[in-house]
Amino acid sequence: MDELDVDSLLKKVRKGDAEALAVLCEYFYPQVLKYMYYRADAASAEDLTGEVFLRVLRHIGEQSGSFIAWLYRIAANVVTDYARTGKIRQKGQTNKQLTKSTVDSKNPADAVGRHIDIYNAIVRLTDDQRELITLKFIQGLSNADVAEITGRSEGAIRGLQFRALSALRFILSGEEKAHEH
Repeated sequence: MDELDVDSLLKKVRKGDAEALAVLCEYFYPQVLKYMYYRADAASAEDLTGEVFLRVLRHIGEQSGSFIAWLYRIAANVVTDYARTGKIRQKGQTNKQLTKSTVDSKNPADAVGRHIDIYNAIVRLTDDQRELITLKFIQGLSNADVAEITGRSEGAIRGLQFRALSALRFILSGEEKAHEH
C-alpha cells in the first residue's frame, strides 16, 4: 500500500467509512503486531496491538502528517505505558516461550534457533536501541521515518544504529561462544 492509498483511505475513514477503516487496520495490524512482539513480549503483543488500534480509532480525526509515523508513535506510547505498569520484561530477560536448546548445525531447526538467538539478543538492548532495530530492520522503515517517529535527527539515528548493531554483534558473539562449550 503506497502513501496515496493510505491518504485516500484516511479521507474515507474521517468521513465515517467503516470499510475503509477495516482495510487500513487489516493492512497495518500485522506490522504493528510484529513491532509489539519485539518491543514488549510475545504474550502481550496482541493485546498491545489492539490498544494501538483503539487509540487510532479515538484520535484519527486529529492525525496529520505521515500516518505511518503517527501510527508508530502511538505504538511506542502504548509500549511506554505498558512498561510503566511493570509488566514488560526487564532488559535481558528472555521470553519463556522462546527458550532454546542447543541447536545441531545439521538440523533444519537451525533457522528457528537463530531467530530465537536474535530475539533474545534484541531484548537485551537498551529501549532506544531495541526500538531502532525494530523500526529499521524488522519493520523496514527508512532513517527519515525512524527519525520522525522517534523525534531524533537522521544523524542521531545513524549513530544509534551503529551502537545498536555493535551491541547486537557483541551479544550474539558472546552467546555463540557460550554455545560452543
